[in-house]
Amino acid sequence: MNQIKYQQSQWMKVLWITLPLITLIVMTIETNGLDTAARLRALLTMAGINFLVLGVIGRLTIKIDSTHLRWHFGVFGWPAWKLPLSEIRQVELCETRWVEGWGIRFTKEGMLYNAAGSGAVRITKADGSTIRLGSAEPDRLYAQLHQLTVAPSR
Repeated sequence: MNQIKYQQSQWMKVLWITLPLITLIVMTIETNGLDTAARLRALLTMAGINFLVLGVIGRLTIKIDSTHLRWHFGVFGWPAWKLPLSEIRQVELCETRWVEGWGIRFTKEGMLYNAAGSGAVRITKADGSTIRLGSAEPDRLYAQLHQLTVAPSR
């Protein structure tokens, strides 16, 4: 396996805080009047759904090895994507707008994968399409990608 040159994970903190709080509030209101056993079943069901959602999209991890840029959401490593470094034609620092939000987004600039903050790296692929990867450390991600793709051979 190729040696990891870069790895960074960022948690979607807003989701980890708001989803359980909203669930607790809704469950308290909606189960009012039910017996304790029914309330407990409903709460456990919603807790399971919360953990599943948070497990699938609660974190964005970006890795670079000597051949590929890889990124995935969640603690289960799915959904996941990879891009051969040889397919990257240009990298540049950029910002995401607050209206673009977090998660996996289709924007007018192409796909955006973001878990927190507004810093990102725009990657132009060989076919001309672009993606943006949000990062808590966009400067470091940019420097590593630039070093491994644009600088050495182009």
